[in-house]
Amino acid sequence: MNKIFNNVMIVTLIFYTLNSYSNVIYDKKDIIISELDLKYYRELHFQKFEKQINNSQALKDLVKIKKLIENLKKNNPTFIEKIDKIIFKGIEKDDLKSQTILDIIRFFNIRNEFVYDYYNNYFDESDLKIIFNDLKKLELPISLNNCFTIVELIDFHDSLEFINIFFRNLKAQKDNYKMFIDNKKYSVCIDTRSNKIIEKEIFKYIELKIQKDFEEFVYENQNR
Repeated sequence: MNKIFNNVMIVTLIFYTLNSYSNVIYDKKDIIISELDLKYYRELHFQKFEKQINNSQALKDLVKIKKLIENLKKNNPTFIEKIDKIIFKGIEKDDLKSQTILDIIRFFNIRNEFVYDYYNNYFDESDLKIIFNDLKKLELPISLNNCFTIVELIDFHDSLEFINIFFRNLKAQKDNYKMFIDNKKYSVCIDTRSNKIIEKEIFKYIELKIQKDFEEFVYENQNR
């Protein structure tokens, strides 16, 4: 798994004491959704996307998720088994107190498969250039002694040389950010905060790139 996605996977699960008296708000074609299910989904959706959604949208999403998972279990069980193996590497199966939570996490992991595919097979330097340019500013410190002493801050958001170096490091999973500036070789010092900002922007960019293909996949596989 590429390290860039480590911080965007669902790794913190929210467990509730199940309330058997939770109001059922949807019951059609073997799909049952309760108020508690909506709460699960809204919490996990915010955790993944940092975006609040209302109950109406949450209900639409949950119906879609339930249909998708049930159809995949019938028509492509090998794929679901693959997704479950990924999920249960990080958590114990017995810790999942709700089928709805499992289905939501399955859905998010299926979406992540599209993200990984784009990143591994299609993401290139031109994508990274767009992301950096959209940042407007990317000020990073430079140093002559491996970041022990900072010389100054430089804005690298439109530096083609730095984009090239960053892309090479990204794909090779290395941290060798050295480049010549005014005929002197500097280290560009990228701290954890800056790195997370960049990784988050890359993930958001890829999410948008795969949106159409993922929606088509969901539509096709919930209506089979």
